[in-house]
Amino acid sequence: MDRFSEKDWKLFRSKIAGWQEAYMDRLNEEYMEILSGEGAASEKFWKLEKELKRIKRIVVCNVKRADQISFI
Repeated sequence: MDRFSEKDWKLFRSKIAGWQEAYMDRLNEEYMEILSGEGAASEKFWKLEKELKRIKRIVVCNVKRADQISFI
């Protein structure tokens, strides 16, 4: 038996794009702060590059119904 109902899955699918956009918007603002901050261009570049690598490991994920987990 599925842990989540069809209604739950449809609700999740309808919300995930908005959540992702809001998260990416927040990240973009952080990146702009890094690039507009004090310091040499090379320092800002490498700081941003390090942050992008860190976030990429977190953000890249597979969203499949079979992979759903329960947080309850």
